[in-house]
Amino acid sequence: MKKNTYLLLILILFSLILCCACAEKHNPADALIGEDGTSSYIIVRPDTTDNATDAAVALNKEIAARTGTELGLTTDFVAKAGSAAADLFKENDAEILVGVTNREATASIAAELPRSLDWGIARTGTKITIYGTECIDEAIQYFLDNYVVDGNIYIADGEKYLHLGEYTIDSFTLGGTNIADCLIRYDTKNPTYETLASNLAAEIESLTGLDMETKRYLNSDTSPQIAFLTDDSLETTQTVCRMNGSVLEVAYGILADPSVGYDMLLDYIKTNVQNKALEIDSALSLSQEGDSTHMKVADEAYLKELDAKADAMKEAILNTESEYTVGAATKIYYFSEEGDDSNDGLSEETPVKTLARLKTLPLKRGDVVLFRRGDMFRGNITTVAGVTYSAYGEGAKPIINSSKMNYADPALWQETEYENVWLCTKPLNNAGIVALDHSGELGKYDELTGICMVAGQGTFTGAKDLYDDLQFYSDLNTQKFYFYSTEGNPGERFESIEIGERLNTISPAADTTIDNLHITLTGAHGVGAGTTKNLTVRNCIFNWLGGSILAGFGGGNTTRYGNAVEVYGGVDGYNVYNNWIYQIYDTGITHQFNVSADTKTNNMKNVEYYDNLIEYCFWSIEYYNNRPEGTTRETINVSVHDNFCRYGGYGWGCAGRETSAPMCSFWISTETIENNTIENNIFDRCLGVLVFMSAESPITFSNNTYVQAYNTKFLNLWTGTKMFDATAADSLTALGETNPTLVYVMEETGK
Repeated sequence: MKKNTYLLLILILFSLILCCACAEKHNPADALIGEDGTSSYIIVRPDTTDNATDAAVALNKEIAARTGTELGLTTDFVAKAGSAAADLFKENDAEILVGVTNREATASIAAELPRSLDWGIARTGTKITIYGTECIDEAIQYFLDNYVVDGNIYIADGEKYLHLGEYTIDSFTLGGTNIADCLIRYDTKNPTYETLASNLAAEIESLTGLDMETKRYLNSDTSPQIAFLTDDSLETTQTVCRMNGSVLEVAYGILADPSVGYDMLLDYIKTNVQNKALEIDSALSLSQEGDSTHMKVADEAYLKELDAKADAMKEAILNTESEYTVGAATKIYYFSEEGDDSNDGLSEETPVKTLARLKTLPLKRGDVVLFRRGDMFRGNITTVAGVTYSAYGEGAKPIINSSKMNYADPALWQETEYENVWLCTKPLNNAGIVALDHSGELGKYDELTGICMVAGQGTFTGAKDLYDDLQFYSDLNTQKFYFYSTEGNPGERFESIEIGERLNTISPAADTTIDNLHITLTGAHGVGAGTTKNLTVRNCIFNWLGGSILAGFGGGNTTRYGNAVEVYGGVDGYNVYNNWIYQIYDTGITHQFNVSADTKTNNMKNVEYYDNLIEYCFWSIEYYNNRPEGTTRETINVSVHDNFCRYGGYGWGCAGRETSAPMCSFWISTETIENNTIENNIFDRCLGVLVFMSAESPITFSNNTYVQAYNTKFLNLWTGTKMFDATAADSLTALGETNPTLVYVMEETGK
């Protein structure tokens, strides 16, 4: 019995000791919640949305669950003293501060925990701080486990718990300066540098826990910093990492791959850490050469080579002989400015004169219509199936001019009620281009044109809103044409005024060949076909055309259009080659279809564009065959090769939309697309992009040359816009381009 009594006494004493210990651990004076279940404390989070926001919300809910008391939640925003909101938004006396708040108590503990994995808890008076950046959730959990106990919150004044994270590098100096006191700067010449700077800051933070600041622009100060920059003195594909005084330079030649320098520096940092310490000093000097196989910088000599190639193509096109054959049962009809419409047109001695007479000829399949070189014929042509239209004689290609007349006659213009606004007395249907005192000189790219104003674009409503010299407005409803001239009657001011209206110069039937003609000054298409087959356009010149309103497009009358050569619809057999095309409002050469689902089938087959020189257009080459749901679309056997496309976006029709010009554009929504190839072309400078592609490419690109201003837009792909910098070759992999040549035009050698 005595032994059992002793054991009972021992258990009682042990229980008393535990009770005393509990009483010491939970001093009522440290409790944040009163006996009545209320508290003067409120949880405060930063006035920004970050991970501390979620942590503060979670803390508030868990305290309520464990204690039965909800403290409430607010932000650290404090209104300006004396303002209307000052009483509502103010600092409370008793606060639990979560994360990086603007309170002094937070700043005090943050100074002791500078690194990202550090966190801590402290109480000073009525301010309780739960501090952390990346690991704020760990701090919250520690606070809940150790201070929210037995239905209350107990934390003594002066309590402090600091948790230091584990890092790969504890000491990192750059030229003797702590890396935390250094900046990462980047040259804005290359947009990729900003990404590299941000990525490097993130990598250094993961290694050291230190948050480095990145800043745009380089500066001349010598404060310790890491700088991403382009150095023209380096070889074009060379990259160096070097200490220049107290600045660690990651310097690139103009065609160097930015990722190389970044990887080189990061690898150096990771492999030279010893005992958790790294010091980078003046001894650092790393260098690497890149692959320049497919890249070159265009010097003056190279640009002259491009000009020479363009000139050679012009000569070849200008001097091409006519191509046609005549069977025993077919006829040749001749046209001449000196002809007579009463003639039969069956010999060079009895030519007919006008395109109006052409409409009455009994043409049949196999016949040939020839226009005399050096002559001009006004109007438009609707071809007959199976007929070839070409040229005879010597000299310049015959001109098919769709401007009805020279409007430079004072009698054709009358003043209006609006100052400087003149009305043409001749009706004009949807005028697209106005050519003023054109020289007629081939290859003269800077001719004067009028400025088209479109009702419904911006605040423009009609003739009364014309305000600047050479502006014109063509009223689609009344066919009235208005022209703004600050120097009086346009018919007196100019020697020639040619106006192109909305009517295709040539509307071809199936099995038509257009050969050796010069087609100009329509507001619509030079050659514009609907669904057709076996259309050939060769050895022709197209210039200064397009710009009329595509009435009804998109439900309105504000979109302008006009291409040199177009098929809109289905086609089987379409060859366009050896043409010189320039100064076109929209597209040089295209086959396209974009009609609604009512058209169930549209197939495009056996298309070839080659040996064309295309300049100063919005698009040079464009094709698409869009497929609404429930329709069938096939685009098969399309070959675009050996074309020379130049100066996209520089043309008269590009004003105001220059930077959106896509030199070559392919909308890929066709159900079946087979054997489509883009090969051996030269794409030479565009104010927009050289290639636009709407979806991952089923088109084969190979052996193309891309010439573009350095560090400008290059490709617009389904993944976004790619720049013409050192990453351009990688961007081409998305197109599947094989064996490209990339030629970079620097500012001093640019157009």
